[in-house]
Amino acid sequence: MPHERAESVRPRVVSRDLAVLSPWVTLETISVAALRSDSSTDVYHALRQPDYVNVLVMTPAGGIVLVRQFRPVIGEWTLELPGGLREADESPDETVRREVREETGFVPTRVVPLVTGFADVGRLTNRFFGFFALAERGSSAAERGITTIVATGDELRAHAASGRLASQNQMGLLYLAAIHPQVREVCRDCGLPGVPWLG
Repeated sequence: MPHERAESVRPRVVSRDLAVLSPWVTLETISVAALRSDSSTDVYHALRQPDYVNVLVMTPAGGIVLVRQFRPVIGEWTLELPGGLREADESPDETVRREVREETGFVPTRVVPLVTGFADVGRLTNRFFGFFALAERGSSAAERGITTIVATGDELRAHAASGRLASQNQMGLLYLAAIHPQVREVCRDCGLPGVPWLG
């Protein structure tokens, strides 16, 4: 079959050149031998950055913790799930606990991994880790420049449906958490009638 033959021929990467742009981002220029008879190369660009995590954080009462912050890249205030970049020596679980505390002032008491994948296979080289966390309000305040919002399940659904929840990869966490048996168990243990953001 033509499709199977195309997948068995793997293009050859000729070179990978790196240009460090900042402590957080490196531009990678990738030259690939073209699958043509003229022995030319095709050039692709990618951004190398640390892996990152996003966390669907729920309080014992069923509230969903969101963060509002200004994102200079798009020049807008966004509404997002908490998360951030993984430090080199951290496990994803440790990043979750640190980022939730730093961004929101909440302290995770139970963490459930939901998904591991690539952030964007066309332009980014880093991995994405999605989690659910049960968390209680801690003694520290949210990170400077970030407003913490505790939304009801109905409010979260409205934010997601209207596009106010800014990042599309975070939308998938709503579904993955809703069907995960450990998340359903956490909701039951909290005395909730179901998964709050499903209604």
